[in-house]
Amino acid sequence: MNTPSPVSENTPSVRSTAPALGALTSSGVALAHLTLIGATGLTRLIASTHATIASHPLPWKGEQVAAPEKAPLPYQLVTRSLLWLAALSQRFLGSLPADQQAGGLFRSVVNGVVGNALVDHGNPLNHGMTLRNEFGEELTPAQWAGDARRGIVLFLHGVCLSEREWQNFSHQGFVRELRELGYGVAWLRYNSGRAIAENGADLSALLEQLEGKTPVTLIGHSMGGLVIRAACHHAAQEKSAWLSRLQNAAYIGTPHQGAPLERLGESANRLLALTPYTRPLMQLGNIRSTGIQDLRHGRVTPAGQEHSLQLPEHARHLLIAAHMGRGERRHWMGDGLVPVRSALGQHLDTGKVLQGGDITRVEFSAMGHMAMLSDERIYAALLEWLKP
Repeated sequence: MNTPSPVSENTPSVRSTAPALGALTSSGVALAHLTLIGATGLTRLIASTHATIASHPLPWKGEQVAAPEKAPLPYQLVTRSLLWLAALSQRFLGSLPADQQAGGLFRSVVNGVVGNALVDHGNPLNHGMTLRNEFGEELTPAQWAGDARRGIVLFLHGVCLSEREWQNFSHQGFVRELRELGYGVAWLRYNSGRAIAENGADLSALLEQLEGKTPVTLIGHSMGGLVIRAACHHAAQEKSAWLSRLQNAAYIGTPHQGAPLERLGESANRLLALTPYTRPLMQLGNIRSTGIQDLRHGRVTPAGQEHSLQLPEHARHLLIAAHMGRGERRHWMGDGLVPVRSALGQHLDTGKVLQGGDITRVEFSAMGHMAMLSDERIYAALLEWLKP
């Protein structure tokens, strides 16, 4: 009687499933680590609130928020236990294979909302800045440039998104046109929760790796347009060679003058400072990432530096705005997230108008913020603008 031989670890079935299981485990542990960090912060917030109420019997008296360490002992025990578990999960992360290819919507949203925390705590859910093709596979700068005859084009996504959201019928048709014209095309994946100035500096460093004199075209949606401006600002300060090769830059629904919803969120958060009882809850409002907070005023420079409204003089710039109204009558909220004036870089104060270079401004009606990624009118305008 023949007995079946045991399955070897080197058989194809095991080899093919092991990396997938390892990546799945890595993502699971990374999520657990992030959850524990969040639970620790929430426990400290509750402890601080408890200690503040205990030290200020009346909600309208007192200025200082009590430290969470002044809360009763059970709070300290829970906090230390959560910190210990977070440290343990991080130790596991160091021995597990990283899931570098994963680019799901959940992970993109986590990067957008708490991206700076992912970096601070070394969590592998962090999207490092990489070039990708339309299938999500990583590219090198040399592969991107490839045999591009006319130049190279890079698409930059907005907050809480990735290269995946660009992939739709209208966009793919536009990409085919670009390749027929002789352009090399790539998409950028980055952690949209980091400060916009930091992502701009990293993009500038990535573009500096390009060899030769290939002309560069950058196309950004929403926050992606601010990252373009941040990269240009950084390159101008550092005198980076790639900036002289920037030929075209397009900004689709970019909040150049800021996003009202983020300003509203900041105002609501400040209301919590009215009493010492609610002041600890301001920490909840501050959970939103640095990148999202930068959208408040469209900041593209590091904290402490003067806000820049200057576009590179030698390049052509296309600013595209949309609104949800019908006909020429603008909807007061623009595309639902970004007002028309903000997307066009305009302001009632002429000193705050975006300026520099050859600027073309285009406006569309009956179009929402996310719909701009798939609307044929957007790509028709881009193609017309890019054609020689």
